Amino acid sequence: MDQQPGAVEEQAAVPPEEPLHSTSLTSSSSDVNDVDAAERAFASHKQSRDLSHLESAIALYQRAVDTAPVPTAHLLGRLGHCLYLYYLARGNVHNLQCAIAAKQSALQLVTEGHPDRALRLHNLSVSLRRRFESLGTVEDLKSAIEIQQDAVELTPDDDPSLPVRLDNLGSLQWLRCLRFGDLEDLERAIVSHQRATELTPEHHPDKAAWLNNLAWSLRRRFEHLHDPADLERAIPIQSRAVKLTPDAHPDLPGCLNNLGGLIWLRFRRFGELEDLESAIASQQRATELTPDNHPDKANWLHNLAWSLRSRFERLDDPADLERAITIQRRVVELTPNNHPDLSVRLDNFGSLQLLSFRRFGKLEDLERAIASQQRATELTADDHPDRATRLHNLASSMRSRFERLGDSADLERAITIQHSAVELTPDDHPDLPGRLDNLGVLQWLSFRRFRKLEDFESAIVDHRRAVSLAVVNQPDKAVWLHNLGLILADDFRRERTMERFTDALSYLMAASSQSLASPANRLQIATNAIMFLDESPELRTAGMLLSAHSRVVDVLSELVWLGHNMKRRLEESQKLGQLVSSAVCVAIGVNALEQAMEWLDAGRGLIWTQTMSLRSPLYELEQVRPDLARALEDVQVQLRNSINASSGSDATELMNVAPVTGQDNYSSDYLRGLAIKHGNLLAEVRRLPDFENFLLPKKLSALLPSSSPLSGTMVFINVDHTRCDALILSPDGRIAVVTLPQLSLDKTETLRAQWTAYLKQEKVRERASSQRYRPRSGGAVSPYGILDRLWRWIVGPILKALHIDIVDADTDRLPHITWCPTGPLTQLPLHAAGLYNEDSGPRLYRFVVSSYTPSLSAMTRSIDASTQQHTAPGILVVTQPATPGLSRLPGTTIEGTRLREVFAASQTPSMALNGNEATTDAVKLALKEHSWLHLACHGRQEVTDPLKSAFALYDGPLSLSDLMVITADNAELAFLSACQTAVGDERIPEESMHLAAGMLAVGYKGVIATMWSIMDEDAPLIVEAYYKTLLELRATGTLGAGETGAAYALHEAAQRLREKVGEKDVVRWAPFVHFGI
Repeated sequence: MDQQPGAVEEQAAVPPEEPLHSTSLTSSSSDVNDVDAAERAFASHKQSRDLSHLESAIALYQRAVDTAPVPTAHLLGRLGHCLYLYYLARGNVHNLQCAIAAKQSALQLVTEGHPDRALRLHNLSVSLRRRFESLGTVEDLKSAIEIQQDAVELTPDDDPSLPVRLDNLGSLQWLRCLRFGDLEDLERAIVSHQRATELTPEHHPDKAAWLNNLAWSLRRRFEHLHDPADLERAIPIQSRAVKLTPDAHPDLPGCLNNLGGLIWLRFRRFGELEDLESAIASQQRATELTPDNHPDKANWLHNLAWSLRSRFERLDDPADLERAITIQRRVVELTPNNHPDLSVRLDNFGSLQLLSFRRFGKLEDLERAIASQQRATELTADDHPDRATRLHNLASSMRSRFERLGDSADLERAITIQHSAVELTPDDHPDLPGRLDNLGVLQWLSFRRFRKLEDFESAIVDHRRAVSLAVVNQPDKAVWLHNLGLILADDFRRERTMERFTDALSYLMAASSQSLASPANRLQIATNAIMFLDESPELRTAGMLLSAHSRVVDVLSELVWLGHNMKRRLEESQKLGQLVSSAVCVAIGVNALEQAMEWLDAGRGLIWTQTMSLRSPLYELEQVRPDLARALEDVQVQLRNSINASSGSDATELMNVAPVTGQDNYSSDYLRGLAIKHGNLLAEVRRLPDFENFLLPKKLSALLPSSSPLSGTMVFINVDHTRCDALILSPDGRIAVVTLPQLSLDKTETLRAQWTAYLKQEKVRERASSQRYRPRSGGAVSPYGILDRLWRWIVGPILKALHIDIVDADTDRLPHITWCPTGPLTQLPLHAAGLYNEDSGPRLYRFVVSSYTPSLSAMTRSIDASTQQHTAPGILVVTQPATPGLSRLPGTTIEGTRLREVFAASQTPSMALNGNEATTDAVKLALKEHSWLHLACHGRQEVTDPLKSAFALYDGPLSLSDLMVITADNAELAFLSACQTAVGDERIPEESMHLAAGMLAVGYKGVIATMWSIMDEDAPLIVEAYYKTLLELRATGTLGAGETGAAYALHEAAQRLREKVGEKDVVRWAPFVHFGI
């Protein structure tokens, strides 16, 4: 329910006054010295642009005029010209008034038929136009047009001055159209501008100005008639004007500003973010090239603020809104009280304050908005074409205050004002739909307050009319459709019929599919459609539910967009997890199991998926369009480098090392530009035959591994506020559902809180030596009740459904399950579930071997990228017993020694870097030559930017952003013998913001990590048993395609540790987990 924007200020370039010839300047020889000195001063000003010379020229010309018995027209014209130039430089209207007076006197001295009369008329008209633009006096505009028409009529067709006079006439006609809205004036303006450009040679110094003004007349016609041909014609004309204008030319800022305005309009018409970025860049440059004391500075700033506002409305970045408000406040401060543009600038400032109120909820912003818009309305004449815009925007702010404070006086006043706005708006005006929509909302609010049925009926009529008047692809059409859908939903609640139900739903769904609406708006609309469906389970169909939830899933990648910084992407992702879970829940409920699986995958690990997409091979595209493949690969590399550069520096905080500040300066504009270019290239690829789904969320058939089947069962546990289910994916691709009736979202949150309290109680916050590691016995929080519930509510029912809830004593290989939990379950040890209060009670590890995966697609990537033959690996072992600045880890030395013995015994190639040998450069170099990596060191997970997560080496951190660049293509297994490397952020559980998932994302196929901190003396036992078992398994040749053996090796190693510490010492043996294959 957004308000309609007011008109963006437009400024066509003013043609220069024509040069004056050096004829006799006075009738008295006594003034020759003053005139000669004035001429020299003026010549010096033209050469140096030094205003002191112009001031001298004015003073000398004025003295010559004052002392001459009868000043000539030429002397008066010279004085008027210099005063006009001084006005342009200083913006003092008094100088303009004096210039006009001098020119009028000069004109009076030139008789009809005199060859200079057309020149005098033209120059006076130019000054009158400037005064109209400064003071808004309509008589000045009327006089200027009449005078300019006379000047054109007096000018022969072959006169070289005809183009400049035609151009000024066109600009004046354009201004009159702007003031009174008569399209005939606009048509005449285009004809005049077109003829001026045709008569002017390409390299004429005024060609750019004439092109500029022709483009702006075409813009005005586009705004009236909405013919894209006018816009597409105007933009290249304006671009040509910019190219023809030298960098140091004073008209360049105006040309750039106008180009930005045209490109902004194309963004509004077609919604391409690339256009909006280009518009802002042009307008930014215009403001930078314009001195602070230039009279047009405020105009350029105003337009820049408007484009920043548009970007805020599209991308919802508060930085854009804050910057726009700061700029617009300065615009208002730079605008004199008597300036005709003060009203539009105040109105825009008020609109920005209203947006700030809606974004942050501060009442003082709303009060400032109303005050600014009230003043803007008072400054706008009753017959001014922008009067309706001022009223509309004021009514919108009054409406917001009513919605916040509930004062009926605000509502009544808003309705009165909005009625006036609608009445002042012609039927063919492009802003009429928005004004009708706002009136409909106000009448709807009035009905809800006063319960007058006529208000409700009027609201529906106004909303329907607004929607009927909307053109295709109008940016605010989604808002109007949405508002109509909401009021029709209210109508349905009054009388629950199927016809009214489908009517309301159709508009809500149509609103959610409007591509020019911002992703945030489309998500909100889709959410409202879902809520409406939930109100009427007896009327909705499975198709309706799936369609509504699909709109939510479809917008995910636009919300968690590569063009946002990592902080913003994480914030957006945090809002989406429960929406995805609800969509999956609905799909399960209507037995659309493939859809449920696809949505579950699409909504998990969005940031890691984006990271991996930037490393996607382009082999197939290279065969069809090698040029497109190269361009896409170049942008992917630039995006990776940009993300890495902005992520890598802060990882140095791990070691208390000063960051490399030079890498912190990648601008958000640069990242956004790369993301836009990346999106445009993807769109081009998807237009190719057979590439329609390139890098889009996949269907289930494409999500399953192509190189080999799954090595075991995958279990996806969806947790929603309405129901909880497990989706079982068999190796052959079949899907089954296990309902978990005892589980709920509230229960999972309680279990997570209890488990977190238990870990805190046990003080397992970092890898520690046995002297520092002192787990408590008999603490207030027991793990066994938590693990008991995990078994009874989740794991037990799933095993029973899979018919593996009885231990098969005859098997020598346990079944393998890969778990993919969601929500709070991501931070709970499902692999340790069991009844520990009973000595013979079931425990999961007795029935199956457990692994985890962030998502199905992550698992598939690992399987498809794994080698079919298990060749002897090269292993890099990195140990850090005494990292400078961090606590000692003496167990890592033992760990390294054990590993060297294991690898020597098995004749496995390995390389060890210990202590000061393990520098970042040494490790980066060695990583390229080894497919396995073992890291025994401190680590840190950075939940605010996962690519900053890092391992502490001797001289600095090794971050995930580093690993993205240096990881070998044949990277296979990693063992992260560091603290809490599989602990995500509880606020964003679906993103798996931990080092284990990150290692999968940068190319490793399987990862051993820890869910909480480990005891330093336990690590050597675990790693020795793990590698021995792993190498034995691989030597037997029994592993299938898509298997590494890591899951079974870790299972055996954990069993060895249980034999040492006891099954009930869960906190010791259970932190070790396997991710991937």
